[in-house]
Amino acid sequence: MNRLLRKYSKLLLAVFGTGLMVVFLMPQIPDLVSQFGASTTLVASIGEDGKPITSREWEEVQNEMQFLDRMQQFLPPLPLVGRLESPEQYYLLVHEANQAGMIGGVVSGGVTEEQSIEMARQTGFPPGLVRQALTNRAGINRYLVHVMEANRQSDRRLKSEGRRLFDAADTQVVSVKAKQPSDGSTPDDATIQNHFDTYSDINPGEGEHGFGYRLPDRLQIEWLEVPAEAIDSSLTSSEAMSDRELMKFWRRNEALYPGFEDISSIPDTVRKGLLNSLREEYVDEITRSMNDTLRLPRRGFEESGGYLVLPENWNEQKVPLEDVRSILVERHGLTLDPVQTSGEELIEVDALRDLDGIGTATSSSFSRQPLTLSQMAAETKEFTESGLYPIQAGIAGPILKNNQDNLYLFRITETDAARPPHDLEEVRGEIVTDLQRLAHYQELLAQMDEMESVSETDGLEAMATRWEGDQPTGKVFQKYQPGTVGFYLSNGLQPQPSPANFPGLNREDQDAVDAILLQTSKLDHSTDVEDMSTEDRFMVFPSEENLAVVGVRLVGHRPLDRDAYQQLAAQRVIPMLLLGEELGGDTEALRDSFTLETLSDRHNFRFARNDDAANENATAAAATN
Repeated sequence: MNRLLRKYSKLLLAVFGTGLMVVFLMPQIPDLVSQFGASTTLVASIGEDGKPITSREWEEVQNEMQFLDRMQQFLPPLPLVGRLESPEQYYLLVHEANQAGMIGGVVSGGVTEEQSIEMARQTGFPPGLVRQALTNRAGINRYLVHVMEANRQSDRRLKSEGRRLFDAADTQVVSVKAKQPSDGSTPDDATIQNHFDTYSDINPGEGEHGFGYRLPDRLQIEWLEVPAEAIDSSLTSSEAMSDRELMKFWRRNEALYPGFEDISSIPDTVRKGLLNSLREEYVDEITRSMNDTLRLPRRGFEESGGYLVLPENWNEQKVPLEDVRSILVERHGLTLDPVQTSGEELIEVDALRDLDGIGTATSSSFSRQPLTLSQMAAETKEFTESGLYPIQAGIAGPILKNNQDNLYLFRITETDAARPPHDLEEVRGEIVTDLQRLAHYQELLAQMDEMESVSETDGLEAMATRWEGDQPTGKVFQKYQPGTVGFYLSNGLQPQPSPANFPGLNREDQDAVDAILLQTSKLDHSTDVEDMSTEDRFMVFPSEENLAVVGVRLVGHRPLDRDAYQQLAAQRVIPMLLLGEELGGDTEALRDSFTLETLSDRHNFRFARNDDAANENATAAAATN
């Protein structure tokens, strides 16, 4: 036996040694296979040449995005992007920033090694991944800032523009609105016709000086009011609240209303308690009576697009609301006023809010959120045919209820959808008034120097009295508020300026406000308004949007201080606002350049499998981890 073992010792050693090695490595085989597969499995491709992105590379991207997603609330928003929304967007921005040479070494990430270790300890991610993710994000930020500041400004200009954008001016304002020319003249027919041809198909407020004569959606409605007092009175006088029923209710609820054995008369608290317990069911009964009465003639009608198809003689078939009122009076003993209407003339949808009682009533029949009458009427079939709410002319809408628990049954009786005027006569009066205002405005412009002289000598009150303007009103002008700007930027949105309106004037006029702030931004930080000359404190500006002249007296000045400027400069706010102004206030096109869809198209980024569901699941899983 020993001789046999010595003879085949090498062969036995090779066989059993190999077997032992296989047994030893067997638990690690799945991991080895997985690692090999991750390094070779194609997840996506990028570029015209279809450069592959392996599973291992994509896993690193997802892990970095998971870390950044947890840290985004502590990091300043990225210019033009705001928050990173997905691993795909993050990867493509890193790719683009790297191509532009904006991704530096780990030192450029802006954190020390100790800080990255602390972040890793708090988030559970490896320190190396933390440093790389922050380095990539810093590179993305540099790249986007470079794009935003392509038209670079000097520090002097940034400070000057910063004051114009963020300085606040405390003022008193007098608005002198154009009315009629001093000679009372009216425009000739040719001028009126030309004005009509120019603005007849433009919505009010959208044309030059706000001119526009396109008629909005208009309607007529009728409604029946069922007051809560009438419901309570009907219930109180019914058998349901007889003395017998009141005593029974009192006996059943003696714990709530003690004294059953000691008092000879029924207290008001018991009457009120029984009334409250019966009201809801009684209101439902009244509502059913109204709805059943109105639905009876239209049973069997077909529907199209969510609306009933009404016969041509529907006006003769429908139940008048006065008949519904008579049924409620007879059946329930309700005391009701006659049916009301919105008047003989058509009214705008927004005017429904001003109707007494029903204007503030709501219904939850079509939405979880209560809808007002005007909200439902805006979706009337004759106006939109959107099918959002099944509201149409000739069909009663849902029962409305206001804060006083009054019920309202309404029906739209006539509609006229938005359209241009049929002819000049339909809007002649408005056109004549506007042309007279325009002529008077030209007169006011010629008198601006005189207005300024009067205001400097005798004050704004004298200017208001002489030119029949509004009395002086306090107003603070500030184009942007730093806190508001921060909110917009943190959400990746273009900051919006403060409303540029003047007391007594309907339309915003940003040019007039900018003219005021431009003057105040030239003042030194140390300037005391009280020490300024009268000429420097009073200003008169035209408001072309409102066909008015505005007199302004400066009473206070709050310039942008150094600390606020430094903070805005660090966030690159001022260059972004200037870029928005250069683009006409619309940076959407520039922002759209860095959406996932645009980035994917620009770099020919495609997932290897056309499996959108799998991709979405992977992204969602990454975002929730």
